Parts: sequence; C-alpha cells; structure tokens
Amino acid sequence: MTDQFRGSLGPKTIIALVFLSIFTVFILQNTEVVEIIFFFWKISLSRVILLLGSLFTGVLIGLFIGWETASRNKKR
Repeated sequence: MTDQFRGSLGPKTIIALVFLSIFTVFILQNTEVVEIIFFFWKISLSRVILLLGSLFTGVLIGLFIGWETASRNKKR
C-alpha cells in the first residue's frame, strides 16, 4: 500500500468534506417551496431541489471543463 492511502486525508479531500457539510446544513435550512419564472415558464418546486440541481449542474460543468483542459494538455 502506498503512503498516499495510509490513514490521513489529503487537503483537497478535507476541503471538499467541509464544503459538503456546509452545503448540507444550508440545504436542510431551506426547504420551503419557491416559484421560478423563466421567460414564459412558471415552476413551483422545493428550494432543496433547486439547490441540488444547481450543484449537480455546476459539478457536471466543472468536470467537463476539467476533462477538456486535460485532454488539450495531453495533445501538446
């Protein structure tokens, strides 16, 4: 087993866990229903679903941009 996996978490993992914990508390405190109006669409949904959808979309965009950047750097 390498030293990387022995007993301690890296700084990126710790930061990610802290942000995830803060986001979880934030979501649990914002459960009321909100109305979203976008052009001619009008949607009522729980703020939790809106926040989780926004987080999921942001993560996907971040992963895609990171993947694109990594593949461009490999071609050089």
